[in-house]
Amino acid sequence: MKKIITIIPASGSGSRFCSKKPKQLNFINHEIILEKTHKIFDIECIHKILIAVNQSILNDLIPLKNKFSAKSEFVLSGGETRAQTVLNTLNMMSDDVDSDDWIIVHDAVRPYLLQTTLIKFINEAVNTKYGAIMAYPVVETVKEVGEDLQVKSTLDRNKIWLAQTPQMYPYGLLKKSLENYPNTPTDESQAMEFFGYNPQVIMGDLENIKITFPKDLKVND
Repeated sequence: MKKIITIIPASGSGSRFCSKKPKQLNFINHEIILEKTHKIFDIECIHKILIAVNQSILNDLIPLKNKFSAKSEFVLSGGETRAQTVLNTLNMMSDDVDSDDWIIVHDAVRPYLLQTTLIKFINEAVNTKYGAIMAYPVVETVKEVGEDLQVKSTLDRNKIWLAQTPQMYPYGLLKKSLENYPNTPTDESQAMEFFGYNPQVIMGDLENIKITFPKDLKVND
């Protein structure tokens, strides 16, 4: 049976959040963002949750290990970019997975994803050839803007979706794509697309936001 393993890249500093500590270590009510995020993936079908960090963040997390699921593991695989962090983690786990096992990648600072939405996503993604991304269609008018901030054109919003996470791919194809992509992809899908492995889009949720600024924190919910 194919395993499903979640990778949560959590080595970023979150400079736009304007905090003295990394964004994922800030609190929502009584738990840190990363703790809240990882709990979403503590479900039966997920084999393991790998939380990819650098040494500094690992030092902060070790005292909190008892707050994390028994399925979770802190791995010292944090890189300069999300793509490098994910690839480092894929390389570290190469002896424990098969090429057709499934890898889910989820942002450390998307803690509002519902488990019901995740389970629906997984059930659809496992029936795809190249994997899937959660995304949401654009509802506003979309403009292409030049460096001079003048509008160049109006894009067809019916063809534009906002990519979210989770994103889910076969281990072998994801590793190959990230290893050989010529630049730094902004997400895993970009690397997959480059080599012709076009993921399926699965409807996401507007509540599944990525925390970027302090105003994005929902307290007392």
